[in-house]
Amino acid sequence: MAREQESEKRPGWLQRLRRFFAFSIRDKIVLPYLILTLIVAVVGTYVVTRLVASSLDERLTNQLLEAGRVVSDGLARYEESHIKSAQAIAFTVGMAEVLQAGDRPGVADLALPTAFNRGVECLIIVDAHGQEMLHALRQSDGSLKIVEEEADASGMWMVQALLTAANPSEPPKRGLGYHRTDERYYYFTAVPAIQGDQVIGVVVVGTSLDTLLPSLKMTSLADVIIYSDGGRAIGATFVPAEQSAEEKEALLDELSISQELYEQVLHSADFTLLQSIELNGRPYRLARAPLRVGSDGLGAFAVILPSNFIVQAGATSRNTYALIFIVATACVIAIGYLISQRIITPLIRLVNASQAVAEGNLDQRTGIVSTDEIGMLATTFDKMTGRLEERTQKLEETLGRMQAILSSIGDGVLLEDLEGNFVPLNMAAETLLEEMATHFLLGPLHEPPAGSYDDDLDTQTNPWLLERRQIEVGQKVIRAHSAAVRADDGEHLGTVIVLRDVTAEVEAEQLKDAFVTHVSHELRTPLTAIKGYSDLLLANSVGVLSDDQRGFLETISRHTDSLVAMINALLDFSEMEAGGRLGLRQHPLLLSTLVEEIADEWRSRMDEKGLAFEVQAPAGLPLVNVDAKRLQWAIINLVRNAWQYTPSGGSVKLQLSSRDDQVILDIIDTGAGISPQNQQRIFSRFYNVTQSTREQDDSMRGLGLGLYVSKTIVEAHEGEITLASKVGAGSKFSVILPALQAHASDEDAT
Repeated sequence: MAREQESEKRPGWLQRLRRFFAFSIRDKIVLPYLILTLIVAVVGTYVVTRLVASSLDERLTNQLLEAGRVVSDGLARYEESHIKSAQAIAFTVGMAEVLQAGDRPGVADLALPTAFNRGVECLIIVDAHGQEMLHALRQSDGSLKIVEEEADASGMWMVQALLTAANPSEPPKRGLGYHRTDERYYYFTAVPAIQGDQVIGVVVVGTSLDTLLPSLKMTSLADVIIYSDGGRAIGATFVPAEQSAEEKEALLDELSISQELYEQVLHSADFTLLQSIELNGRPYRLARAPLRVGSDGLGAFAVILPSNFIVQAGATSRNTYALIFIVATACVIAIGYLISQRIITPLIRLVNASQAVAEGNLDQRTGIVSTDEIGMLATTFDKMTGRLEERTQKLEETLGRMQAILSSIGDGVLLEDLEGNFVPLNMAAETLLEEMATHFLLGPLHEPPAGSYDDDLDTQTNPWLLERRQIEVGQKVIRAHSAAVRADDGEHLGTVIVLRDVTAEVEAEQLKDAFVTHVSHELRTPLTAIKGYSDLLLANSVGVLSDDQRGFLETISRHTDSLVAMINALLDFSEMEAGGRLGLRQHPLLLSTLVEEIADEWRSRMDEKGLAFEVQAPAGLPLVNVDAKRLQWAIINLVRNAWQYTPSGGSVKLQLSSRDDQVILDIIDTGAGISPQNQQRIFSRFYNVTQSTREQDDSMRGLGLGLYVSKTIVEAHEGEITLASKVGAGSKFSVILPALQAHASDEDAT
């Protein structure tokens, strides 16, 4: 019983083998390598003992048969070229007419260009009566020469067969023939020339064996012999071009076969009569076959290969090959095992080091020193781990500094993630959120009216995505600044929000506005008395006061008017700031009428200052829906601004126009212009460009509220004001108002 329990606890060899390969790449390298080696050994042994040791003679025979098939296919391609060339010549436009008319020059003129372009070596054209109309041969320079000697082409069996059949659908005829003029053998193809359903002649195209045989040898990779009637060898690739005619004839006689053997080859269905011959002291193996194209038998041919085309290794025994493969397999297995061990050992060390780094031990290194790919990988891993350790330390230091900076910021900093969850990043944020929660019990949460923050941004998706937003919770006023957090690739990661308690600032602003309103009302009473008495003194001072005294009174009156205008501007500003209550009473109006009234009021003042004043108001302008009193106030501020900042000798122009359902009023002056820095703040309240100058003219003094008021009034009418200015070249303020659909002339406006 104890032995059985001990045997159960003791793992078997299979389990030990599995443990040996568990969590290792040995089973992924060694086992496939061994299996693949055994497979290669078995297959190699089979190839050597079965295939290599098979009959090399049979392989040579197969090579001969394949070369013969290539020769047949090559001859078929020549036949196809012959037919296309003959048909192109036969169907040349006008060929039928000149052939029927017996016009030999006409036949030559039409046929020779086509034959030359298609590379025809021999061309014979015969009419329906068997008379030769054209006989041309290609010369060594590539040109076609007409053979002048008379010949009866009707004696060619191919021509006679086509003329006798007189059938337009008769297939082409082929044959081998000897050309007496050229003294060479040709492969001919004859094609009937047809007009309608009549045969009007025959076109014969030929290619010499001197051209045909080298091409067949190149494609078949074997020497070729062509046999004609009686077994006579009429062409062979063995015949060098530099040999004399007698030597060529002697070699062809040696290659010729008997009449009986020739007939036997002609009547065979495929390659037959394999034969070994010896030429020039070298052994050859040849195979003969009938030379057929289509249904025509042209003769016979043979393909020849050297007997030593494939190197024979019959001296090597099968046992020797088997022994070599066995020894090689054993060596491959042993070497493969050693190589796998050299690969596995450093990889295991690399795996152990990577696991230690993954667990946080960044000072772990592989310690592998090698110049191969694994060594390069280990070196790269060690460098990467070192850099990761350095960057981790720097990141921890940076995070510590950032946390210290966030903790020292008096404003609260929040992070809103993509799910809408808020994460406080410093103590100030947690304190503000707790105070907001406490004040929420004292009063509801709401926002101030529009205008206290930028409401042009898209707040539909996320209302926090604003540059500035102000929230009132009970008696607490919080201002939130926010910005989107994006990665380098533009991916949105969340929103960072900065909260600032501006309760004291808002209260101070409200006290300031109340103080301005109260003081303005209180100053109007004494100023009214000063203005009245100064005007009364001026009216009764003729002959009583000296010129200097009258000048003093005029200065008092002028400055009193300026001070009253400033106080009125402050009151109007306070009225607009108090909840934006402009109290617009809009009705349709022709803007040119209002502009003309303002121009009449200011023309005298423009003339006194020496300014050229012009109004351009074209007829047919659309109506606008406006509060005439408020809009007049806004335009007067712009006209006053042009009058103040344009020196004597300059010009001021009021120009009206319409565009895209809008009415536009341009106030153009030739004054000093406004710098780009001042243009950014020109419509801000209490901002005056002349504040930066040391010497100021009385007419240029002001509170800096005119342009702010004008912009507020125009925007209340759903319009806008634009500015285009250049220092030293003047300015152009454009008031753009939406037009009503109906149009009216000056006479229709009321």
